[in-house]
Amino acid sequence: MFDFDESFILALVAYIGACVGLYLIKHPKMFDENGNFRHFGLHKSETVFPFWLVSTIIGITTYYIVILWRIR
Repeated sequence: MFDFDESFILALVAYIGACVGLYLIKHPKMFDENGNFRHFGLHKSETVFPFWLVSTIIGITTYYIVILWRIR
């Protein structure tokens, strides 16, 4: 049905691993004291680094690095 190349699968596995690791670490910039996600914003209880934004950047960067690595 879908034909995924090895680069996509490798990037997907690395992305999922990075997101799971980031969630398990629960960095205080992204999570509050109770372990809940912080909301996006500039107030004291909010963050400019929400989990969804960081995971999106990780996904794009991971795929880009895998593509460049596979070209060599």
